Amino acid sequence: MMKTITLKADEAFDALLSQLAARLDTTRSAVIRDAVISYERHLQMDALRRQVREASRRTRSQADQAGDDLGSANGDGL
Repeated sequence: MMKTITLKADEAFDALLSQLAARLDTTRSAVIRDAVISYERHLQMDALRRQVREASRRTRSQADQAGDDLGSANGDGL
């Protein structure tokens, strides 16, 4: 069952929404639903990118430390 949501919008937004709906041959409600779902996916992808960047940073730091440790071990005459 679909729920009804009330949205306040200025004239420019209303006109843009109507234009998009007409261009996509769909309803204004469908445009809004699709936009919200798309925005949620965008936020999920952004969070994933941040996680990958942080993991990459940690990996680089660990690799740098391992290199330093190896260099120290080589200096010990091993």
